[in-house]
Amino acid sequence: MINIRLIQKYCFLFYLVIIITLSLTPSTFIKMNILWKYDKLIHFFEYLILGFLLLNCFSPSDYFPKLIIFILIVTFIISGIDEFIIQKFFSKTRNPDTFDWLIDLFGSSSGVFIRYLLRNFLS
Repeated sequence: MINIRLIQKYCFLFYLVIIITLSLTPSTFIKMNILWKYDKLIHFFEYLILGFLLLNCFSPSDYFPKLIIFILIVTFIISGIDEFIIQKFFSKTRNPDTFDWLIDLFGSSSGVFIRYLLRNFLS
């Protein structure tokens, strides 16, 4: 029998590794001049997916306010580590940006909210 929650947890972890890998990738390697105008949109959707996938690791019957708050805190910490620690100390070509972090927070909150709204459809 396939454990769907385990697969969902692996999807979340795989996606988190992708985010960290992209954060460590030098901006000179990525064509930043093409993507720069979409920077905030990329941050928003990157973390929208992260919030959605993290809440998706839990059964909809467990969606209580404490879990939602815990998920939001975890995504806020992940985005803060990504923006202010990984990019500041481990990347020489990227600079931390508070506005990027705020967009990350808004995106992850939106992803959690969307997954919460779809709890009855995506069990």
